Amino acid sequence: MANLRDIRRRIKSIHSMAKITKAMQMVSISKMKHAQQSALLGIPYADMLNDILTQVTQYVGTYQHGLMEKRDGDRKLIILVGTDRGLCGSLNSNIFREVTKYDRDTTLFVTIGAKAAQFVQKSGRLLIVDFNYSDQPKLSEARMVCRFVAQLFLDDEIDSADIVFSDYVSTFKQIPLTWRFLPAGQQQEFFDLMPEALKRTKVEASQNSVKGIGEFEFEPDVHTVYESLLLRSLDYQLLQIMREVRASEHSARMVSMKQATDNARDINNGLQLVHNNLRQASITKELLEIGSAAAAEG
Repeated sequence: MANLRDIRRRIKSIHSMAKITKAMQMVSISKMKHAQQSALLGIPYADMLNDILTQVTQYVGTYQHGLMEKRDGDRKLIILVGTDRGLCGSLNSNIFREVTKYDRDTTLFVTIGAKAAQFVQKSGRLLIVDFNYSDQPKLSEARMVCRFVAQLFLDDEIDSADIVFSDYVSTFKQIPLTWRFLPAGQQQEFFDLMPEALKRTKVEASQNSVKGIGEFEFEPDVHTVYESLLLRSLDYQLLQIMREVRASEHSARMVSMKQATDNARDINNGLQLVHNNLRQASITKELLEIGSAAAAEG
C-alpha cells in the first residue's frame, strides 16, 4: 500500500500535468477560433470561384485543358494532408485510415504536414515529396503543391490524383474525406463529395452568386482566361482543404487537452481522498498509541 509521501508525490506530479494540459487547452482555444473562422469564411469564395469556372466552361467550345483529360490508367497519386503535431486525439489516425484502401506498392504520395510524411514513410508507402504549411495556410503554399502535382499529370506520370484530409464539421466533430483533385472537373461543386447531411449552407444572397450572369467578355481570349481560372480554382480548393485540416487540428487538440485536464483533476481528487483517509488513519493510530502508553503508565 502506498504511503503518504508517495501519494503526495503523485498528487503534485498530476497537478503539474493538469496545469500543462490546461495551458495547452487555452492556446488551442485561441488558435481554434482563428482557424475555424478562416475555414468557414473561405467556403463562399471557393463556391463562387467554382461557379464562375462553370459559367465560363459554356464558352470554351471543344477546348479541353490538359488537366481535365480523363484517363483509364491506374497510376494514382494521393495528396495526404495531416497535422504537424500530435496531441489531437484520433484525428490523424482517422485520416490515415482512409489511405489503407489504396494499393501500398503502386500508389504515390505527396504529403502536407509532418505527421502525414511520418505515416507514409513508416508504413512503407511511396513518398515522392513532403510539403510544410504554416499555422495559417497561405495561397502560395497551396500553389506550390498544386503546380507540382499538376506537372506530374501533364507529364503523364500519373493518371489521377485524390486528396485525403479531415473536414471540419464542428468543434467536436471532424470527418475524414477523399476528394478528387485531378483530372479537374468543372461540374463538381466544392466539396460535392461530402455526405448530404454535412454539406455547407450555400451562399444565398444574390450579390454573392454568378449563376444569373448571362454574358461574359474575355480578355485577351477565352482559353487564356479559362486556364487561369482552372489553375486558380485548384489552388484555392487545396488552400481551403488545408484550412479545414488546421481547424480540425486545433479543435481536436482543444477537446483532447480538456479531457486530459478533466481526467487529471478526477485522478487528483481520488488521490486526495486516499491521502486524507491515510492521514486520518495515521492520526488515529498515533492517538491510540498515546492513549495506550498513558494507560500503561497510570
